[in-house]
Amino acid sequence: MSKPDLKRASLINESPAKLMERLYKYEIFRSEANQVRIKDKKQIRELFKQFRPGELLIGIGFQRSYGSILSGDYFDLFRLSDKNFLFVFADISGHGLPAYTTLIRLKSAIIIAVNEMEGIFSRTGILDYSYLIRSITIKFTDVMDMSNSNDFASVNFVFFEDNKGLIRLRFFNRSMLFPIIIQKGTDSNRLVNLNYPHNNWKPEKGYLLGSDIKSLIEPDAYYYTPECHFDLNQGDQILFYTDGITEAFDYNHGKNQYGESRLEQKMFEMSDLPPQLIINNIFDSVYDFIGSHENQKDDMTAVLIDLPLKSA
Repeated sequence: MSKPDLKRASLINESPAKLMERLYKYEIFRSEANQVRIKDKKQIRELFKQFRPGELLIGIGFQRSYGSILSGDYFDLFRLSDKNFLFVFADISGHGLPAYTTLIRLKSAIIIAVNEMEGIFSRTGILDYSYLIRSITIKFTDVMDMSNSNDFASVNFVFFEDNKGLIRLRFFNRSMLFPIIIQKGTDSNRLVNLNYPHNNWKPEKGYLLGSDIKSLIEPDAYYYTPECHFDLNQGDQILFYTDGITEAFDYNHGKNQYGESRLEQKMFEMSDLPPQLIINNIFDSVYDFIGSHENQKDDMTAVLIDLPLKSA
């Protein structure tokens, strides 16, 4: 008998009172997990308002894989002492409690490293982004080593800088998807997928974060995270997304993936709509494609940031 069958059999043999108690605890657990995510969304919106008061509009979408309470997708925003912001967008390997445990380890490493960097800034006036990312990498990997975990994380660390009216995005990418950008012009809109080279843009990435990954390569190569940057103009939109969206399967018609091209098309078609409405439409489109929520095998997360054109 398989493990799911054994678990099902044990549930059938439980008394009604025991089952009710289990369901009650499950609902409390699910409610608490939902409240944490709602709080995260609210906090990120409020922080972005501090970065560009009244200018940035945010759309956020998040759906756990079918049947899961906890998720390995993670996004967060940290205000830094130099008045810039660190946006973290991550996808943890696996699902459920193991993935969520790794997520907490990553978040703890980031908080500790940011706090240490803030202390350095208060003494020296210097905030070194490369040093900060290396510190996060070391702290997270050390914890994964001590816990003998073979899980790993894909993370995009993005510093939002106010650069003479533009927003400069400084990417330190550890094997995570780069975002997709809509550039709005006076005559037409233009889509730029930062996962591919474009003009002066070169998408550079470091290795996945994890102790098993570190053991396979040279330490200097593992701890190094390349930097690349891209400037957003007034009117641009930028979409961060996890591969749970693009790799969603249509199980009824040959197991085709939703794919980047469908995501790009939806984003381009709806670029004049409010960001939250765009996000909602993207998620509806994915569910229409896969046929039902039961076919969602991975967490899906997306954050859309809109820098609206200023009125004349």
